[in-house]
Amino acid sequence: MQTPALALAIFGQAALCYLGFQKPRYFWPLMTLGLGAVGLPGLGRLRSRPQPASLGWMVVGGLAGGLGYGITAAGALVARRLSLGRRSLDRLRECTGGAPPQLAALLVVPAAVGEEIFWRESFLGHQLRERPQPEGSALLRSTLVYGLVQMASLQPLPPLGAVLLGSGTGWLRIRSGSVWPAVLAHLVYAELCLVVPGLPASGSPPTRSPNSTT
Repeated sequence: MQTPALALAIFGQAALCYLGFQKPRYFWPLMTLGLGAVGLPGLGRLRSRPQPASLGWMVVGGLAGGLGYGITAAGALVARRLSLGRRSLDRLRECTGGAPPQLAALLVVPAAVGEEIFWRESFLGHQLRERPQPEGSALLRSTLVYGLVQMASLQPLPPLGAVLLGSGTGWLRIRSGSVWPAVLAHLVYAELCLVVPGLPASGSPPTRSPNSTT
């Protein structure tokens, strides 16, 4: 993908993120169709230049997705203690709760695959191929742009999750030389965060009774 096409796709994803969080009833159609479609040009390139990944790297990708979920869930437990964090968790739950879990588990797949192929192959891969630079600089740039796009949601939690996810999957793409471990990590992360078991409830954490001795 050339630079103008990349810029257009980034703008489109920001618009999807904004609309998805402003119109929760359309969250799944927007994210599934939009993010799935944005990965198609990169998928065409992968067909002509396959990037096989070893079983070991795929296992690392799956474990990374689970670890990312654990960090995100722990962060959500902290965020729900703040009013802004509770509101963001409520909105996220409102958006992702618009489809039965079984359907949501399927809708996650094209969105996660398309997003990874775009960000970790078309965007990050473009920097590594066309603009030779230190890998760390390319990873930092792609992760920051990914987080900025998620700021279009006007919620505090998605950008933080994007920085965590983008840095982890970007590292997988660079070190393994293949986008598929990153795709698997994203799938595991999204299934756990958005479907089952999901992020912690946004309700205020229980408080101790003044007379409690434990």
